Amino acid sequence: MNMTIDQVVAAHKTNMDTLFGLTGKAFEGAERLIELNVSASKAALGEAQAHAAAMLTVKDAQELLALQASMLQPMAEKAASYGRHVYDITSSTAGEFGK
Repeated sequence: MNMTIDQVVAAHKTNMDTLFGLTGKAFEGAERLIELNVSASKAALGEAQAHAAAMLTVKDAQELLALQASMLQPMAEKAASYGRHVYDITSSTAGEFGK
């Protein structure tokens, strides 16, 4: 099969467009993950500060245990939410690659 120069150039252009399109999608996915991580880190820092302040007000062991227990459920929910966000970002980025 003999290809003309115009066909080779057209094929090369198509390949380059695909490459740069996929690279752009990869960077968009990475950017979304970075934004998620920065947001999660800021929230965690704020919560750590609030928890540390709350710990300073504890008067006995029972109150300490109650405070710690009250922190566990929200932490688990936030971890699950973070995991869902990561999954959504990675699956949508992978979906773009599939197109």
